[in-house]
Amino acid sequence: MAEAFRVLTIAHRFVEEFLGQGMMAVAAELLSESIEVITGLKPDGPIRGIAEYQQIFASFYDAFPPVQPLVIEDSFATADRAVVRFKSFQKHAKDFFGVPKSDRLITFHETHVMRFQDDKIVENIVSATNLEFEMLMAPVLTPLILP
Repeated sequence: MAEAFRVLTIAHRFVEEFLGQGMMAVAAELLSESIEVITGLKPDGPIRGIAEYQQIFASFYDAFPPVQPLVIEDSFATADRAVVRFKSFQKHAKDFFGVPKSDRLITFHETHVMRFQDDKIVENIVSATNLEFEMLMAPVLTPLILP
């Protein structure tokens, strides 16, 4: 039980501080150097390593800053895994991935499934229902996903 609580605490910090507040510095504390991330932010394959994750996420966060705090809606953990479902509210404030800024307010609904080793996140698989974001990005993402 204590292990699951510790894993869940790390997962919440990751979601609230890294994803919700763009605090890139917490990556070294919470993420394995060899983290692998499956996310639509890199449609051509997994993100590999902290440096690549920070670079890709910082670019996204810069273009889509939050307009209100992220809300964790559900979470649970075991000794080596955590699942966190949350909602975030962000504005498309800068060009991103070739798509000009739209100033649209977008609600993101995501579930992150994280695997842990030695109190670090080694894997993060992102499942999202972000249709508004996906439609916004479709002109540039479609050729990458459906060649």
